[in-house]
Amino acid sequence: MIRRLLLLLFLLPNVALAENFKGYRTTTLDAVIDEWNGKTKSEGPGVSFSHPEKVKFIATLREAPVSCSNASLETVLRMMNFADLLKQVSVTHCVAFTSPGGRSVVIYVQDVLVPGLNTDARIGRPVEIYADFLAYQVDADRSRNTPIMLVNRFEPR
Repeated sequence: MIRRLLLLLFLLPNVALAENFKGYRTTTLDAVIDEWNGKTKSEGPGVSFSHPEKVKFIATLREAPVSCSNASLETVLRMMNFADLLKQVSVTHCVAFTSPGGRSVVIYVQDVLVPGLNTDARIGRPVEIYADFLAYQVDADRSRNTPIMLVNRFEPR
């Protein structure tokens, strides 16, 4: 119960309230992936969890947001005892980004942000992303490892 409340306190301000978005760790998408590849190098395929972390990075928009299954996100939130978040915030879209190092990732995005992404962000251009890093998907083919994140805000560059 306490864990659920702590997670609620962590995620809810980003999701439900207007926030100034301070407290996000400035990093790069490549650094996040390298960090988690290091943390999970001895693990087999599956999902690796940590406490949620607020991260901010710049990546290139590879594709416009598309409808996608949020099953992985739902599973992660359920494992963190916070499955109700998807009842409060609609997340049915994903967006593809490319890191400065050339890594491609697909990240969940709140549906409320999709119209702005479609009109303000340009494919092939950099976007500053504010996201909650929730977990890391480890694949047998390590080149296919990917972060599980939820975009809370974006700023076209």
